[in-house]
Amino acid sequence: MLTKNHWLSRGGLVLAYTTYGQLLHTNDVGRYYWLATLAFIVFKAGVLTLLWRPVRNFIIKGFKTDVGYSVMVLILASLAVLAVVHFQTFAYIIVLVATALLVKVDCLLDGFGDRLSFLTLVLLAVIGLSISWLPTLLFQGSALAM
Repeated sequence: MLTKNHWLSRGGLVLAYTTYGQLLHTNDVGRYYWLATLAFIVFKAGVLTLLWRPVRNFIIKGFKTDVGYSVMVLILASLAVLAVVHFQTFAYIIVLVATALLVKVDCLLDGFGDRLSFLTLVLLAVIGLSISWLPTLLFQGSALAM
């Protein structure tokens, strides 16, 4: 099964999504933010595993043409503005992507296929978000008991 123990990267991914879930709870966001987070989890895992080659080829081809280069520069400039305006959220997203990349590298080292890597990334992220609900559920349960 697993040739090495990669608990640190996998635990980091779970912890990153737990803290991001706590950020969402603290800001008291609506259902659409949670659904967008789940969509982000599936999209990110898909891009890093199942769609890696097409995305990589698209980016490489984009830098080979003047129009593609200009579009990439505009996208990066927009991301820079987003980073300045919404720094905390942007920092969380960078951490989520970085920890997912670490888990993806560990999955490659373990010889996981794209499908198993995809499932690993999605399941660990959902576990992290689920853990972020525990304080809310426990607090509601204790409030109802009183």
